[in-house]
Amino acid sequence: DTTTFLVDLGRFTYNNPCEAVDPCNGDFDCDGDVDGADTTKFLEDLGRFTYNKPCPQNCQTGGWCTY
Repeated sequence: DTTTFLVDLGRFTYNNPCEAVDPCNGDFDCDGDVDGADTTKFLEDLGRFTYNKPCPQNCQTGGWCTY
């Protein structure tokens, strides 16, 4: 998960923007860029697994942002 997030870190309007054809997997607040706010959200869930605050059953993955 960390590698997937770091690949998109730093993407914004003028640097490889997040688009429907090339979405940002690290844009957790769906604002069109991957920055410090997304890093904070990422770190909130870092370390979760089956026996430590497991993700809810209805956890969604993938392209949830619409650009």
